[in-house]
Amino acid sequence: MASDPDIPTPRLLREGVDVYARALGGAGGNELEAQMRNDDRTAACAAIYASPPYDLQVPALSVSRVSVNLTRAHVSGGADGERHRDYEALRYSTFLVPAGMPVAWRKDAPSRHLTIYFHRDAFAGSEDAGAVIDREQPLFNARIAGIRPLADQLAAELDHPDGLTAEATDSLGRLLLVRLARQLRDPDRNANPLTPRILMSLRDYVVAHLAERILVADLARVAGLPPNRFAQAFSDRVRVSPHQFVLGVRLERAAQLLRTSNRDLVEVAQDCGFANQQHFSNAMRRRFGTTPSRYRRLHREGPAVTG
Repeated sequence: MASDPDIPTPRLLREGVDVYARALGGAGGNELEAQMRNDDRTAACAAIYASPPYDLQVPALSVSRVSVNLTRAHVSGGADGERHRDYEALRYSTFLVPAGMPVAWRKDAPSRHLTIYFHRDAFAGSEDAGAVIDREQPLFNARIAGIRPLADQLAAELDHPDGLTAEATDSLGRLLLVRLARQLRDPDRNANPLTPRILMSLRDYVVAHLAERILVADLARVAGLPPNRFAQAFSDRVRVSPHQFVLGVRLERAAQLLRTSNRDLVEVAQDCGFANQQHFSNAMRRRFGTTPSRYRRLHREGPAVTG
């Protein structure tokens, strides 16, 4: 669906917002708020949505849109005519759908997301935004440097609108789009600093300190990064949070001990850094679907040892 140059941009934006809202509503979701400036120069509109688990079919819109996840969710789907893919979409992951492209999505958990609808007029005279304006391919599940604070501010404005919200969301939405455009234009500009060697050092550190409390700040020191920068870089690279990574290593070691030793469950929990046996048992259930004692019975590997 190409944009008609004779239709005013605000009308194109409103049509896009309405089409998307109808599609999302048909899948059980809700548009919580949508805001755009009320003048002829308007070229972007920001909206916030809440949805249950859904199967969503979005027809082609006459304007492009960028969506930012506000909740972590497993997402599957993609552009019309292409092979659908699965994504572990973390908070602040970004999806760009060009004008004229239908898409289909499935989510298996409740979620919230922001969407910025935009027309090429939003970037008049901006070379930085050329990659976004002219892009014909979608961008799915991208991590864009610096987008988190902008998305949080934009969501806060839309969650509590007042007489200045339209101006605020217009400015925040444009800035978010420019951040995206810059990264598309220069993808090496924000290269992830966590090399395979650093990731190996992080795993070695966790293994060496498994019985202790391990903080994000501890891992950040190993990586040589500020904690906030480390946490985002780690999630981008590994696709899980630092906390989930540490928990995974703890569970790997615990499962190994359950399979190969006779240590009692309290000792295994302590050696692997769990706060108590209940914490250990709950984590095992979530990861393996069973209790530690039952896991041991089912997965014993040969003669058990005490060490």
